[in-house]
Amino acid sequence: MELRGGFPFMGGVLALCLLCGGAAAETLPAPPPFDFAQYTQAGFLADRDALAAGVAAAEPGPSRAIARLDLAEFYLAHVMLPEGRSLLGDEMPDGLIPAEQARWRAIAAGFSIMEGTGVPTGTLLPNADWANWQDYHLWAALNAITQGDAVELEGNLAGAADRLPTYPPVFVEACLPALLEGAIAVRKWPLAQRLSRDFDNYPELKSQPVYSFLIGRVAEQSHHPDKAYAAYREAAKGQDRYAQRARLALVSLGLEHGALTPDQGLSMLAEANLAWRGDRFDLQALEQRAHLGETSGHDVDALIAYGEILTRFPERPQARAAAQAADNLLKAFYAKGAAGKISLTDFAEGHQRLETYYEVRPDFQTYAEQFADRLLELGATTQAATEYRKIREALSAQRKDNPEAVSQDRMAYLALREAEALARGGQFARAAKVLEASERPADAQELNQFNALQARVLAEAGKTDAALQAKVTSHSVDHLRLQARLHWKKGDWKAATQSYRELWKKAPDDFSETDAVELLLAAYRSGDLTTARSVAEVFPRLAGREDLNKLVASLLAEPAKLSPLMDAAARDRLRKADDALEMVGSEAKQAGG
Repeated sequence: MELRGGFPFMGGVLALCLLCGGAAAETLPAPPPFDFAQYTQAGFLADRDALAAGVAAAEPGPSRAIARLDLAEFYLAHVMLPEGRSLLGDEMPDGLIPAEQARWRAIAAGFSIMEGTGVPTGTLLPNADWANWQDYHLWAALNAITQGDAVELEGNLAGAADRLPTYPPVFVEACLPALLEGAIAVRKWPLAQRLSRDFDNYPELKSQPVYSFLIGRVAEQSHHPDKAYAAYREAAKGQDRYAQRARLALVSLGLEHGALTPDQGLSMLAEANLAWRGDRFDLQALEQRAHLGETSGHDVDALIAYGEILTRFPERPQARAAAQAADNLLKAFYAKGAAGKISLTDFAEGHQRLETYYEVRPDFQTYAEQFADRLLELGATTQAATEYRKIREALSAQRKDNPEAVSQDRMAYLALREAEALARGGQFARAAKVLEASERPADAQELNQFNALQARVLAEAGKTDAALQAKVTSHSVDHLRLQARLHWKKGDWKAATQSYRELWKKAPDDFSETDAVELLLAAYRSGDLTTARSVAEVFPRLAGREDLNKLVASLLAEPAKLSPLMDAAARDRLRKADDALEMVGSEAKQAGG
């Protein structure tokens, strides 16, 4: 049975338990019956003014306490809870005789029950005399609803139904829905039928969502899902909490009987969260969304529901469970996205939706990096660079609050990834600016990697001298090739020859046609004919143009008997050799070497 807070007027005010403590040990007579019927809507102003005047005129002490008690009872009869609670106070006044003490306790309990807090089961009956109190069964039944006590409710429901008609209409309208729902919950069908007929006396109440909702509950409990569905649909058109409860019931019933798909259920629950916010039925819709999203494989929808719980209900016990479930689901979603088990479109859309709820969490940037890595892997270089930059900005904000939260190496690594993404997309100038503005890694190996990339993007951006000045201590094959080509581009033939020779020695199987041609030209132009001849000897294997390579080999083989500056024939021979080598290099590059 779940009826806690079932009254439409329960605002969640936490009242003190005014019947706890020593009440059970006291011998208090039963209070007089509540004569709420004397207070009518027509006489509201006259009654209030008269009772207020009585309070003002009473002498301090018991007389004034009784006058205040009379006015508080008036407010309780009209279900004006804040006004009555404020007037009554939380502590019994001194000097009251036992009968007035019992009356004060009964009225105080009435406010606690009507506010939705209630009193612990059993404390409403401090001694046997109270069992004969004419109002006992009604208040015991209402209190059982606040406590979710089905046994206590079932034992007092019939007496409550008998007593309720003696109360004023405004009070009956407040309690009738809760009592009818209680009768449905404990399956007291004759009582439920009787209470539902009482709605006929209150046309305005009957026209509200509560009536259709409760009719739906009866139909559902009686195994008539079609009638229940129709009643819930009618109730869901409203704007109050019973309309919200009807929306939740519609989804549960529709999914149970196959009338709704999970997608439709999730959509309806999202609409329910927009239509009604802030209380436990809003929270219930979020919990239902999260559960349905997880069980139907809609991870993002589930995570958004968990995110809403964490954002809007952080102090509720459900938030702790939501945080743990979200941790597990985030890990699973991003792992699937990184592994290509979901499409990039779905991965990107999901990541964008989740950022709103989870970007402030310290671990979310790790997940965001998995998304950026996937973008880069698939060639979406600009988008990947944007994501890496967003991660850096988020972590930079964290460092402002806690400088030790994120390491220097971590920030440098993300700058490296952003620059790499830009470089892969041909945006070398932007990549160079990112690296220039970034912190350097403290780790030697990572610093070497950082500087190597910086050299490459500077080279591609046309900053040859700056690229050559990059401090790269451990030369990879790619960096050796970059250095050699930069020297070659500058016309520093000796340095180019040395770099190409290192490359050839370190990675002979990776020494391309272009490498060979440029080494040959550099060696020839620097006067290192020994290196030039050694390249020429293997050049046919590299270039696949034996005719041209024979020409190169023959030219290189001729000794220079005279100084080139003094011998026209020698100058012509060197010019022809240079032209031949340029032609070989051009053809090698066109062939993709």
